[in-house]
Amino acid sequence: MRCTWQLTIGLLAIISFVVWTYRDDAGQGYPEFNNPTDDQTNFFGGHKKVNNFVTNQVTREKIIQNRFESMRFNMSEACQSKSVYQVYPSLGSIKQRNLYYDYKHNFVYCMVEKIGSKFWRRVFHLLNHPEYRNLYSIPSDVIRNEEVPTLRYVSVQNATKIIESANKVMFVREPYARAFSGYVDKLYSLNYYYMQTLGRPIIKGLRSNANSASLACGHDLTFVEFIRYIVAMKQRHRQSSIDVHFSQIYAHCLPCELKYDYIGTMENFDEDASFLISKLQLFKDVPVDHELSKNASVTVSIYMVINDTFSQRPKFAHCMTWADMVRRAWRTLQIRGLIDPKAAVPTSTNVSIETLYHEAVKVSDPSRVSEYKRKSMVDTYRTLDIQLLEKFREYVLPDCKLFGYDDRPSSIFDRPFIY
Repeated sequence: MRCTWQLTIGLLAIISFVVWTYRDDAGQGYPEFNNPTDDQTNFFGGHKKVNNFVTNQVTREKIIQNRFESMRFNMSEACQSKSVYQVYPSLGSIKQRNLYYDYKHNFVYCMVEKIGSKFWRRVFHLLNHPEYRNLYSIPSDVIRNEEVPTLRYVSVQNATKIIESANKVMFVREPYARAFSGYVDKLYSLNYYYMQTLGRPIIKGLRSNANSASLACGHDLTFVEFIRYIVAMKQRHRQSSIDVHFSQIYAHCLPCELKYDYIGTMENFDEDASFLISKLQLFKDVPVDHELSKNASVTVSIYMVINDTFSQRPKFAHCMTWADMVRRAWRTLQIRGLIDPKAAVPTSTNVSIETLYHEAVKVSDPSRVSEYKRKSMVDTYRTLDIQLLEKFREYVLPDCKLFGYDDRPSSIFDRPFIY
């Protein structure tokens, strides 16, 4: 019976995995940044989202087009002041891995981690493999391991000519949200590679009383320590050494120099990406189902978090007890808004994957994912003292100025006055 149950859930997870991974990367796992009404800005005071009730296609496309034009104009204004730049790379360095290029459509896309990168990797795969008819039918391991065509092997001189004539696209995301998402995915959720390669060095450098398990595994890095690390790297003028999942957006794409034709936002990812695929006629020669799914299941997302925890059990056996791993998985579900943040973690010493899954589903509420996620983010940012938060603000300030985001969102900067 147990094997049958696991097989059923496992098949469901496999079928939905590509959608689930897209949701996480494209902000769907954080719906407060995707679903504000037309008369309100997103949680951090960023760009307005088109009202979901606008049904006239012509009107909708005009609004989206106006949003692109507004973004380009505002960024052009910000680019007039070079003071927004702290450090920036050369075209020669970013063309190596950031500038995806499809010569058939003369299309250049600048890839930035934690801003829909998995989705656009699927698009580029589909452009070169017409045997697929659906964006989400491409196996995840194919996407993960494939080398996407870039301008890597093109000289700077020829790359400059291509960029001048091509349709250029990049996407941006609210910087505070991107940093938090990166921390949760890479350094809080059980991720052995990042905990070993980044968690351990940060703990060793910042935590004077670190125990042997922390120094060996890097599994308990706090958000405060993560932000302290980012701030320290900036103060040492070592931004270029920060991992790409946390480095500044503009440093990936050189937006002032390359003058992108379209700059989409994660807050409007579904609309912006669909508009661009249609506008640039990327799939005009091959009928492809490229509509972005909005029906990825919360229960499947729950299963995937739990399954990841179980699969990494051997790697963390010398770092954490099994009970600690279960608590970490449970807390990850709460931080991502998938389950009630007040729900108590199951305490059974022999908890199984199906038991944990059933218990999590019982305390999930898809209608409150946004609320739960929002509260987790605010509470986590408020673990930073105001001095550290101000220093981190200096780090995200260039991206905020360039892309029109609030660099001092009241939700995390305004603190209750204590008499």
